[in-house]
This record gives sequence, C-alpha cells and structure tokens, in this order.
Amino acid sequence: MLTIASAVLAPDPQSVGSAREVVGKVTATLPRRAREAAELITSELATNAVQHAGTPFQVFAAADDSGVEVVVSDQAGWTAGSTPHGHGHGLLLVGLLSTAWATELEGHGKRVWARLNVDDVPIN
Repeated sequence: MLTIASAVLAPDPQSVGSAREVVGKVTATLPRRAREAAELITSELATNAVQHAGTPFQVFAAADDSGVEVVVSDQAGWTAGSTPHGHGHGLLLVGLLSTAWATELEGHGKRVWARLNVDDVPIN
C-alpha cells in the first residue's frame, strides 16, 4: 500500500527533525535499515534547504513495501558559483545511500529527490 505525507517547513534548523518525522510516518513498515537510510537522506536534503536556500521548503515522502521516495523543494535557485553537488559531503552521502537521486530547477526554486529501493539496502 502506498503511503504519502508532506509538510511545508520553515527555514530553521529545527525543521530538519520535522522533515525526518514526515518520512518516518511513511516508512514505519519498512525494515529498520531502510527507514534509517531514508531519514538520513531526508536530513541531508532538509539541511541543505535550510542552510543554502533560506526559504520555506516542502518535504514530500511516498513509500510502499518496495521503497521510498523523498522530495525536498525550496524557492531558491542555484546561487552564483554553486552547483547541484555543492562543496560538502551531504549530497555524496545521499548518492551513496539512495538508489537514484537528482536535482531539478522548478520555477524560481529547485527540487531534489532521492529514491531508495528496499532491496538495495543491506540488512546487516
């Protein structure tokens, strides 16, 4: 069964925990390692939205027994000199944990999504 949840959050560091809670609601029936990976991916994407966009952002999550998709959207485009891959290790971690991920410009903002297939997550 597909479960979805979303929230619009303030550009505040406390919103990162709220973003994880949104994902936690839809991943409750997934194996522990998959839940942890999805929440860590969410933490990285939400932290980037707070630190770099500085605008309210939306977190959307959808999950079923096979996996989860997380989308974080903000209202800030790429700043001069920035790239979707940034300078930190957060998006590197997202790439390592997710099955697939991408960034997309959307109107005046951007969307970063990550997909995690349960079968791709080691259980030990």
